[in-house]
Amino acid sequence: MEPQEKILKTALELFFKNGIKRITMDDIAKELGMSKKTIYQYYNDKNKIVKQLCQLEVTRHEHRFNEIFHTSKNPIHEIILISESLKQMMQNVNPIFFMDLQKYHATSFEYIQNFKRECAYKDIFRNIQTGINDGLYRAELDPHFVTTYRLAQIDSLMFGNMFSFEKISFSQTHELLLDLFIHSICTEKGLKLIEQYKNKTEQE
Repeated sequence: MEPQEKILKTALELFFKNGIKRITMDDIAKELGMSKKTIYQYYNDKNKIVKQLCQLEVTRHEHRFNEIFHTSKNPIHEIILISESLKQMMQNVNPIFFMDLQKYHATSFEYIQNFKRECAYKDIFRNIQTGINDGLYRAELDPHFVTTYRLAQIDSLMFGNMFSFEKISFSQTHELLLDLFIHSICTEKGLKLIEQYKNKTEQE
């Protein structure tokens, strides 16, 4: 692994575990067993590291969601697979990471918001519209409103202050919010499909 890759990998792990603000360039250097001088050859401040990590993570998730879209059997299957992917990520992330990103790294925060407004909106809207056409989601739903609502739900989880995560973890809160969302938009046909996937997951 190249030094630059090692720096990014280690920094991401530290940021996810402790939040961004608490981690210094000294902490990253110590964790790597590398001098700060070496790190400064690639990144002259922490903000540069955060910016590149956000770009890489957005690209990684975009590719993953695109892969899920092409391999999923239907819109509900797609949502469940994406939920599993996000759950795995959230199990390793301290929610403080997102709060620090919003408060101290405005450019990187806006980069993620742009991704949500452009790519995520398009993908969710397509899922909702297809689900309605397939009879899995309620026909009277307004796809634009439902898409905006889902993005607002995600936003409140990542960047809001409504949840403390003391009794229910970050990833569990995500699961509960998604469960409420998908059950509110499904038809009877869609609900049966959810139960099929849930039963299959429990058996596995």
